[in-house]
Amino acid sequence: MSLFLICCLFGAGYGYETNSKQSGQKDIPDTWCIAKADAPQDKLQGFINYACGEVDCGVVQPGGQCYDPNTVISHASYVPDLIYIYRKSCNPDIGIITTVDPSYGDCKYP
Repeated sequence: MSLFLICCLFGAGYGYETNSKQSGQKDIPDTWCIAKADAPQDKLQGFINYACGEVDCGVVQPGGQCYDPNTVISHASYVPDLIYIYRKSCNPDIGIITTVDPSYGDCKYP
C-alpha cells in the first residue's frame, strides 16, 4: 500500500512540473526579461542565435507578430523572455527584469 502512495505522489509531482513548463507559467507572474538598452549588438545577436535553438522564435521571424520593428534590440527583447519562461532565469549580461508589460500592438509577450 505504501509503495502505491509513493508512486501516486511521485506521479502527481511529476505531472505538476510537466504542466507548469508546458503552459509557459513564470515563477514570478507579471514580470518579463527584456534586453538591456546598452547591451552590445553582437551579444544580443549571439543570444538570439543561441536561444532560437532552444525555443520557438517564430514570432520574431518574418511574418511573426513581433517581427516589426526588424531590429536586433526589438527581437532581443522578446527572445530573452522566452528563455526566462523556459529556464526560469534572465541572462544578466544582456537582460533585465521588468514589471512593465513590453507588449505592443499585436506583439504580446508571454
